[in-house]
Amino acid sequence: MEIAMPARAAFRPDPVLIRRATVREGERRSRQSDLLGAPVSSDYDIVKEVAKGLDPGVITRLTDEGLTRRELEFVIPPRTLTHRIKNGERLSTDESERSVRLVNLLLQAEQLLGGKEAATAWLRQPLRRFDGRSALEVARTEQGARLVEELLIQIEEGYAA
Repeated sequence: MEIAMPARAAFRPDPVLIRRATVREGERRSRQSDLLGAPVSSDYDIVKEVAKGLDPGVITRLTDEGLTRRELEFVIPPRTLTHRIKNGERLSTDESERSVRLVNLLLQAEQLLGGKEAATAWLRQPLRRFDGRSALEVARTEQGARLVEELLIQIEEGYAA
């Protein structure tokens, strides 16, 4: 006895959606490059920049985006930042990692919420999911940043409000 197999539906990606995704990715990379102060066209480019150490100007660019110096103290303490700038030094690998983490969260929130004002407001807002802590507070650690990224994805896909 032969079992009839259902006909397979051929997957045909929507070229319009592919173009939109490509444009969004290009815009995101451009914003990443601007904020990080280094040309990046891939995640590996970011890895290389972090290994070299980012320019301390990334902190100024993040404050220009609406974050406060106090909110950025977890990235680099103010005295250390002043020292690095005065001596023409780059950020350490850890400081660069934290900067990239924050830039990525900010851009993800901007894309989802429609702009930097809405993104920074959301990042500061106490969230029930995080026991009343803001996304910025939770994102001080790598694991916390992953939780914030997951929440943003869930909001985008309609799983969380």
